[in-house]
Amino acid sequence: MKKRIIVSLFFVVIVTTFFLILAIFKLYTEAEKVQRSIFVNEVLTAGNTVVNQIDAILKNDTLMPVADSTLTESIDTTDVVSVQHSRKFLIDSTNNQPIGVIMTEIYLKEDNVRVVSSDTTYFSDSFRMLFPLYKDPWSPKKQENVPESFLEKVDVNMVQLDSTTKDILNPSFLKNLIKEALREETIEAKFDFALYNAFTTEFVVEPATIPREVMLKSDYVFRLKYNEKVSSPHYIILYFPTERGIFLQRMSTIVIMILCLVFLVSAISFVSLYSMYRQKKVSEVTNEFVDNMTHEFKTPISTISLACEAMGDSVTKSDPELQATYVNIIRDENERLQSMVTNILQIAQLKKGQVKMNIELIDMHELVRKVVDSIALLVNSNQGTLNLALNADNYKIFGDKEHLTNVLVNLVENAIKYSQGCPEILINTLSNEKYFMLSVTDKGIGIPKKSLPEIFNNFYRVPRGNVHNVKGYGLGLGYVKKIVTMHKGKIEVQSIEGKGSTFMISLPFKK
Repeated sequence: MKKRIIVSLFFVVIVTTFFLILAIFKLYTEAEKVQRSIFVNEVLTAGNTVVNQIDAILKNDTLMPVADSTLTESIDTTDVVSVQHSRKFLIDSTNNQPIGVIMTEIYLKEDNVRVVSSDTTYFSDSFRMLFPLYKDPWSPKKQENVPESFLEKVDVNMVQLDSTTKDILNPSFLKNLIKEALREETIEAKFDFALYNAFTTEFVVEPATIPREVMLKSDYVFRLKYNEKVSSPHYIILYFPTERGIFLQRMSTIVIMILCLVFLVSAISFVSLYSMYRQKKVSEVTNEFVDNMTHEFKTPISTISLACEAMGDSVTKSDPELQATYVNIIRDENERLQSMVTNILQIAQLKKGQVKMNIELIDMHELVRKVVDSIALLVNSNQGTLNLALNADNYKIFGDKEHLTNVLVNLVENAIKYSQGCPEILINTLSNEKYFMLSVTDKGIGIPKKSLPEIFNNFYRVPRGNVHNVKGYGLGLGYVKKIVTMHKGKIEVQSIEGKGSTFMISLPFKK
């Protein structure tokens, strides 16, 4: 596949993946908006429920014993057992705003006589001008709505919650009330709350864990209704420190599906790109194999063609000895062609798993010696040396003799082919309790580090430029790796470019 096509496909996959992930992210943000809207509505419902419940509770005349009194100057306190007081605000029904306050005290004497004292105070016009400033949607985040000059002219103590109301609206009571209201809306999240007097800018109930300035920035603010107990604007403020976590928890199924979809899209993109890359590499390796194979087949075919032409010459026909020479050349080149075809067929069979192993007990030292004897002529013709170091104590294994012979021949032939000058080859054997180990070491040109992971792939040859001084077409080491694997063994290679290579085979003793 051409490089331009690969780059184009790569670009298309990347762009498609980007837009898919963008669409998935958009889907998530829309889902989060929906969940946020649902959550806000649930909190608003719960907050309004709390406000209504507090209003209903405060409308009851609940009188509590007090330690002091503001009206005792006009009452005879002799024989008084206890004193109770309450504060009721006068509400203008036309605009639902407070216009004054009634202070009431009840004295209980020893003879069960009750003495009631009341005093009514009406708010001044300047004081009453403040209340319209707190119309909804006022919030603690907009305290600039209240002119400070107004607060300096009025007695803010008159509109603060009395001690009885403060006792009712204690932190524990408010927490349980809010918690139950949230639970009714299926909200089980962690929360903090506060009761805030916007008129005095003070917290009646302090937040438990959240800083004041953070609490005042909350989006969930609920004003208590004006009634006989509440005349100034008081607000219940709710804060959820893990609000985003609530959305994620509620969208857990969607989030998991989105993550799976992102993973699937990414995996498909990666597999597609990797497949294209592998296809490109296979295409390149296959083309190189075809080129090498064509070159390898061309030589014996040309030789046979020339020999046939020579045999047809009248001089050759009259010389039986010369005819025999040409016949031998044709036979040798034919055997060479047959050997090439056989190697290619063997690789094809190995890939399909059609090769049958003839397992028998093999003396590996004897096999090594026979291979050395058969290849000695090739080594000598290259003026090389081949040394043996048969150091294995146990050298008999179960395996296929023919294939293991081919494995060793391939490794030695490679050592000869990839040696510069006179080959220097060492075959070494070792053994331990589990494995028989055989290594072939040469002092040849070595293998580049980046090519080491690829050398056992079929058709692969280490790039040496457009040079064919080294015969072959990249099938040998692929065959070697497959045969070793079929024997449940392993093969490793160590190589330094320019200094040589060592191929190490480990074969198990167990059948």
